[in-house]
Amino acid sequence: MYERNLSGNEFRALLAGGLGMLKNNAEEINGLNVFPIPDGDTGDNMVSTLAGGLRALGSGEESFGLAAERAAEGMLLGARGNSGVILSQMFSGIAKSVRGKTYADVSDIARAFKEGTSFAYSSLTTPVEGTILTVMRLAGEYAAARVSAESTVESYFADYEREAQRALEGTPELLRVLKEAGTVDSGGAGLVAIIRGFLSVMRGGAQTYDASAEVQHSAPDISLFTSESELTFGYCTEFLLRLTHKKTDLSTFSIDEFRSRLSELGESVVAFRQDSIVKVHIHVTEPWRVLRYAQSFGEFLTLKVENMNIQHSEAERKSEPSFRRRGVRRPYGVVAVGCGEGMCAAYKELGADVVIDGDKYGNPSVELLLRAIDAVNAECVYLLPDNSNVIIAAEGAASMCRGSKVMVLPTHNCGEGYIALSALDCVSGDDEAIFAAMTEEISHSASGAVARAVRNAGMNGVNVSENDYIAISDKKIMLSAKTKVEAAEGLARGLGAEECDFIIVFYGADADAGERAECKKRFAESFPSAEYYEIDGGQKTYDFIIVVQ
Repeated sequence: MYERNLSGNEFRALLAGGLGMLKNNAEEINGLNVFPIPDGDTGDNMVSTLAGGLRALGSGEESFGLAAERAAEGMLLGARGNSGVILSQMFSGIAKSVRGKTYADVSDIARAFKEGTSFAYSSLTTPVEGTILTVMRLAGEYAAARVSAESTVESYFADYEREAQRALEGTPELLRVLKEAGTVDSGGAGLVAIIRGFLSVMRGGAQTYDASAEVQHSAPDISLFTSESELTFGYCTEFLLRLTHKKTDLSTFSIDEFRSRLSELGESVVAFRQDSIVKVHIHVTEPWRVLRYAQSFGEFLTLKVENMNIQHSEAERKSEPSFRRRGVRRPYGVVAVGCGEGMCAAYKELGADVVIDGDKYGNPSVELLLRAIDAVNAECVYLLPDNSNVIIAAEGAASMCRGSKVMVLPTHNCGEGYIALSALDCVSGDDEAIFAAMTEEISHSASGAVARAVRNAGMNGVNVSENDYIAISDKKIMLSAKTKVEAAEGLARGLGAEECDFIIVFYGADADAGERAECKKRFAESFPSAEYYEIDGGQKTYDFIIVVQ
């Protein structure tokens, strides 16, 4: 095994090993956060992405090319955060390179990883060096250049891992913010962990983490649905369908018509086609209707039907929200990502149809965003991320959506999202004009946040001590203070509150009543000409989110 060629099953084993190593190092990777605050989640995002690839693979025998395609599809839907989306794009490029191959030899693998890197670069509007992109590029070029007639799959990945580590250590020299923070790129560290997992499998090393746990559900607690229970949420139904020539004409099969029919049968529909395979997710009260319809076009490769009443009752299983699809289609709709129950409630009051609580569920995956968009059931859907780490996933969901026109607002934080929603007015009936009005409103405001520092740091000319409170705006630390209220006042001043008409403060979960009252008092004294609005946002990481306008 792993000498000259890779089969589909061997590729699956490598991915499982990579996921195991990534999971074992996820907390450390999360800690490689540029800002010294407890919001790093790159490791978790990459785990979610890679786990999505393994879920799509299943366990059957298949060619390398097909395994790569399925893994890439699963990663794309499971992708979370910037590094997760970039990782999924890399594997999409790999899949394109090896399409149709039963086995992949060392030269095929070397070429595929280089093409995967190129595809990842091309998927970004502005690729940034000093990130995971640099690590995969330098590692792929180095390892490919060393391929010879004597090379094995293991020797290729050993070269790849060696250069990836060197490239990772050099990321601070390419990205100033990393150098100031005294850290390396977290996404690049995740990629190194994945390749080390590959090598561990090839060298026969025992995994300290059972990667299969990431792709299998634990047995459901059937006691949660008794003889007295009533089905209220329906069944979460997922399957891979192989279109067959006996049942349909593959050249004329329409995924749009297929998806439209599924939307008549259930809710939260996600359906897309890759060659002769169709992947489906749907919430439905009578799954047999969906299965009968689908089977008229081919045969199931995988099939899962789960009682959603049990899912909703098992708090530990509820890692993602469920959405009920609106029955009547409307011209416009809004999907927003917020943080904290109060913030999400404020979003809904301003007109958001579906709000995903990032504090509760983490950065939403592409698939979750697609389900939210489908639930809105509108011709045009405005999608508002809550941070820059969600924007790339939002753009990915927008590009994949076929049932609605999706427009992604450039909202880099919850404050900007609130301001954008305050300008939501669909009376004109002009998609672009509505989008432009919200975007312009963002440009007339400024926002930032206050959080506790978890380590010493020196960035942007500001020296930070552990347990200080820092003010952050536009990806920069503006100041450091000993109390959160001092930091909040300094942040507001730095945002230009002295010359603004409005100040909106979202209180975080850890800001107590005394600190809230003191903040309001000091703002009234320091910025007497500005109207002060306070909202109990309930967000976890940030003690205060401040918007001035």
